[in-house]
Amino acid sequence: MKSKSHDFTHKVLTGIEEAYWQWDLIKESVFYSAQLMKLLGYAGEDTIGASIIWEKHFESDSLEEIHAQIQQHLKGVIERIDVTLPITNNQGDKLWLHAVGKVVERIDGRASLMFGTVKDVTETKNLIVQLKKQNNWLMLAERISNSGHWRYDIKSETLDWSAEVFRIHGLANKSIIPSFEQAIEPILAKDQPKFRTSFHSAIHQQQPFYLKTAITQPSGSKVKVEVIAEVERDCNGIAMAIFGVYKDITRSEDLLEKLKLLAMVNYTIKVPVFFIDDNDNVVYQDISPHHDGVSAVLFNYINFSIIEYMEYKKLAKEQGQIKENNVSFDKYNTVFDLSITYEADEGIYIWIVENVTDKFRKEQQQVISNRLALLGNTFGNVSHDINNVLGVALGAIEMLEIKFSRGEKDISSYIDRVKNAIDKGKDVTERLLAFTRRPTVKVVSFDPIQDIFDNQYLFKQLLLSTININFNFKPINCLINFPKGEFINILLNLVLNAQDAIQEKGLSGQIEISANLLDNNRLEIHVKDSGIGIAKDNLTKIFDPFYSSKSVNKGNGIGLANVYSTMYKHNGLIQVEGHSDLGGAHFTLVFKCKILKEKYLPKHAQLNTIQYKNTNILVLDDEVSIAEFVALFLETKGANVIIANNKEQLIERINAGVNFEIFITDMILPDLSGKDAVNMVKAKYPDINVFSISGYVAIEDTSWDYPVLRKPFNSKELAEFLAI
Repeated sequence: MKSKSHDFTHKVLTGIEEAYWQWDLIKESVFYSAQLMKLLGYAGEDTIGASIIWEKHFESDSLEEIHAQIQQHLKGVIERIDVTLPITNNQGDKLWLHAVGKVVERIDGRASLMFGTVKDVTETKNLIVQLKKQNNWLMLAERISNSGHWRYDIKSETLDWSAEVFRIHGLANKSIIPSFEQAIEPILAKDQPKFRTSFHSAIHQQQPFYLKTAITQPSGSKVKVEVIAEVERDCNGIAMAIFGVYKDITRSEDLLEKLKLLAMVNYTIKVPVFFIDDNDNVVYQDISPHHDGVSAVLFNYINFSIIEYMEYKKLAKEQGQIKENNVSFDKYNTVFDLSITYEADEGIYIWIVENVTDKFRKEQQQVISNRLALLGNTFGNVSHDINNVLGVALGAIEMLEIKFSRGEKDISSYIDRVKNAIDKGKDVTERLLAFTRRPTVKVVSFDPIQDIFDNQYLFKQLLLSTININFNFKPINCLINFPKGEFINILLNLVLNAQDAIQEKGLSGQIEISANLLDNNRLEIHVKDSGIGIAKDNLTKIFDPFYSSKSVNKGNGIGLANVYSTMYKHNGLIQVEGHSDLGGAHFTLVFKCKILKEKYLPKHAQLNTIQYKNTNILVLDDEVSIAEFVALFLETKGANVIIANNKEQLIERINAGVNFEIFITDMILPDLSGKDAVNMVKAKYPDINVFSISGYVAIEDTSWDYPVLRKPFNSKELAEFLAI
């Protein structure tokens, strides 16, 4: 039975049309690939049979050489089998095949499996055979375009060149035959060690070699060359000479340069370009924007699988050219624009690859900013009106609570219910404000895992009883720097989306929140669900502000856009996969973190109880109930409070002769702005302390120097605000 790794090897080699064989030494059976059977003149189908299929195509001398190398390899004398021999295929054609093989598996120290590849080298071998038969090498070299021929006699250590080799080297005097060292001196310095190694291997191990390099002529001109070499042997198999072809490939390489320029016509910036032939060999590449050696390989630059690579090749060959934008193969950690063009005449695929990760993220952010800016004023005005209404209601309830504390009717249970409802309404308006104008948020250091545990009730309260949520955490002690309220809001958003996805599939389901630490001080928080998942084509769209795959009235897509924006602004990362082990989507939040040795215990600040005994305070708000609530609360703290509800009353109060020490003003009034009101009061009382309250304040107004309390607020929030 073949192992999975061997099956995978078969699939890969079949995909790149490689002829290969696999010999089971235990069962004495040989696997011949379809490509190999085709070379041998049979139908192009994979075949399992005895070695006689192979052996009947070789002459007896060739078989003896093959068996001798096999025995030497099995004994460990030689590293691998490497032969170039003539055969007669099943159609009677004479071919030269180059075969290599090696033991790849042993059982109890005994070789059990041998693997090898086969290549048709008939064309090259026939050329060399023809050259060796000719007495006049110069005449034959003249007929071969841009090619010269050379021969190195191993015994005498002398080198012979044809006239064409002299021309390629730019040498006019053809009577002077250079030494070996003089011959390799013009070769590029970086390729000289490789040339020396290949040459010595040809002499001592009788191995042919191939090299592509460039030489520098005496005039300074550079010529790109290709060197193909074979070993000449005597009747006893002893190496006599190295014989080869020296070819000027400057023209063909220049053609590739032209193809490159053609491919770059539609690009205004320089991006990596790879030229890969039909056999998956990189024939040319230009990755000058990325100088690291690792990125010089397409598979290292783009982290995709061989299956995805083969699929792109197939499409490019069928269509001539394919282009895709914002493609990712690693959960959108990196994003690419791809252009693959197939040049059929040259058999070359031109891969133009641009890493657009930063551009993609900035464009996503810009889309969010631009579209939200259009809605800012409308949402802002709406939120202001809603907050004023809530402020009136909350102020009235607080007044009733104070009256009850003075011994009036027992209505405390109703007060608690209304206050709770108003607090929830306040959360809605705060999210609306956060989305439209992105108010300044306070970044704090906190334990995110503990924060999730502390707010478990929120998740369970929001979810249907038929949906089960699990918190699967190993002991993790770490801190992140992030807006604490936004952290839970992000998770709530993902959980509510998961609930919608589950409902698209059925009534019940499962959601799991888990976390793990990465080696580079990164914390990952995972949210998985058993819902319908996300289609591959939609993965790049889900963070668009107005894209939604939900049913009508199930959402407008703004939530995930807000999540993406918040994570990006605070150096976080959000990743998404369409399907998880639970069946539905898998979101991953990534944060920079500080790992702790023990549990983090935050220090809670102690707020001083505010005391305003005999303090004169002026309160300005067009909503009478809010102004009365603030005044009543401050009076319980000993303050002397005077209220104004409009511009006329404000002028009257500041001219009444009272020495005010604190001014509390609404930011938006029907007949004047908060700025105008402060200017009027400061003109009369230059040293007065100013506090402001509002249901809506644009974050772009950086000229406002005073603290702002957002409506609606309760007495505890007012006390904390005035204690600043």
